[in-house]
Amino acid sequence: MRFFNTTLGLSMLPDGDMSVTTITNEKAAEFLREGCQNVANPNHSNSLQAITQAIGVDVRNAQGGRVKLNQGDICLVAEISGIPRETREFTDEEIKAAKFNFRLVEVK
Repeated sequence: MRFFNTTLGLSMLPDGDMSVTTITNEKAAEFLREGCQNVANPNHSNSLQAITQAIGVDVRNAQGGRVKLNQGDICLVAEISGIPRETREFTDEEIKAAKFNFRLVEVK
C-alpha cells in the first residue's frame, strides 16, 4: 500500500530491510497525485495547509489512524522546518520561508 504522513514512528516499521530516499517537492506531488492513503493527523491542519500550498496538491483530507507498514508498503513522509510551531495558521511569507523535505520510506 501507499501512504502519506507527516511523521514516521518506529512503531510503524516492521523488522527487516527498508530504504529511505529523499525526493523533490515535484516528485512528492507526483506520488500524491498517483494516489495513496492520507494517514496524517487531521489535527495538524496548519501543517497540512502549508504542505498543500508548497507543492500544489491538497493533503488537507487527512484521515489519521495508526499505520503498521508491511513488506512492499511505501510511505511518503513530509517534514517541515523553519516554520513557527504555534498552533495557528501560517502566513504566506512563513510558508515561503519554510523548508519542506519529503522522504519515501519503502519496506523491502
